[in-house]
Amino acid sequence: MLNLFDNFDQATFDLLRSQRSAQIKIPTVVINDDGFLPAEVESPIKFFGQYNENKSPLYFDQLPVPKYWRILSTSSQGEVYDLDQKRADIIYRSNDNSRQVKEVRWLDRQGKINWADHYNSNGYHFATTFYEQGQPIWRKYYNKYQECFLAWNLRAGSLFLTDNSQKRYFASWIEFVKYYLTVRDFKLDHIFYNTLNQGLSVTLALPDNGTDTLFWHEPLLDNKLPGNMQFLMEHSTRTKHIIFQRYSDWQQMKPTLTGNKYVDFSYLGMIYPHPRGNKLRPEALILTNSDEIVAATTLVKQLPQVKFHIAAVTEMSEKLLAYQQYSNVELYPNVSQQRVKQLIADCDIYLDINHQNEILDAVRGAFEQNMLIVGFDETLHEPQFVAPQNVFKVTEARQMGERILNALQKPALMKELIDTQRKLASEVSVQDYRNRIGAIEHD
Repeated sequence: MLNLFDNFDQATFDLLRSQRSAQIKIPTVVINDDGFLPAEVESPIKFFGQYNENKSPLYFDQLPVPKYWRILSTSSQGEVYDLDQKRADIIYRSNDNSRQVKEVRWLDRQGKINWADHYNSNGYHFATTFYEQGQPIWRKYYNKYQECFLAWNLRAGSLFLTDNSQKRYFASWIEFVKYYLTVRDFKLDHIFYNTLNQGLSVTLALPDNGTDTLFWHEPLLDNKLPGNMQFLMEHSTRTKHIIFQRYSDWQQMKPTLTGNKYVDFSYLGMIYPHPRGNKLRPEALILTNSDEIVAATTLVKQLPQVKFHIAAVTEMSEKLLAYQQYSNVELYPNVSQQRVKQLIADCDIYLDINHQNEILDAVRGAFEQNMLIVGFDETLHEPQFVAPQNVFKVTEARQMGERILNALQKPALMKELIDTQRKLASEVSVQDYRNRIGAIEHD
């Protein structure tokens, strides 16, 4: 049995964490390695690169540059200069101020990208992407000795691998992954995959003496099943099970999916951590990267008994600083991650009412702490974590305020709202997980 995922994205993280929470341990392979996979997750690049995993990431001030060149850095990105000429952009792994180098894009004197060096979590320069007229054309991967072991023609899709001094050619990345799975000697009798893209393509390329399962987490478009899923329903393939991970989509599609000849459909959501319950404290949190907070003044005035905590990772504009005039508002400009964690632990209401991008996975963090999440239909950042009855039109700020006040004053209502929030976010129990995976294993 094997987990085979295209990328290590949020959906993959949730599925893998759910398995571990249910004490289901399966080897995991990620097809596209960005250099920062968890240590326990394998990939073709890790396998052939043979990197020393005891080494530390490369920090911005350790990047090798020519003599007299200089590196300038903020918490979110860096730049390399030769006098006043910018020669490279440094991309960090994240914007958490750790400044771990993930990619360096080297520029010509016209400011166009020439090539990009990719670094991994162990500080190795593990790949370089070469550009021509702004388009990537080749990518070369390097092992721990900085020897090229894989060259990928990005235009043609073909690859050339050097493995134990043997040269091998592959017409596609899928064929390369198939070879890797074979030489790595994984047990391929049952594969769990979670996209209808590369994961599906690999399973279709394997011998047909296996039984595979698709974990489908993407929202339906126009209430229709994707074309590749319909293909699995109409043809005999290794894929015998399709598990919907979104509760609302499963409820909608379930009546039409029974009795398929080739695929068994079922539902299994995710296991989320919940370190605490809602304590009904009149403390509300807003995390924002802009001063566009819808109806904040209305709510602050309507709910004087509620303390509003407004935090930003940057300096605050005069518009936000003006909220200091209200005794029930506290502002946190340039807030630290540690302070954000404390605010999420101390508050029981989260207001998803800011425009622009979400910061610091705020809604997910609020959900996992069982905060009651309310928002406007125009400002939702992660609607899967917000129950529909807690979503209001921008003209319904007072109704939102009434919902917050009623929930704080009525423990039974708060419990009902939190339970609904978790159910509609596709949460399932550890036992649900063990039962469903166990049934698939013995099918």
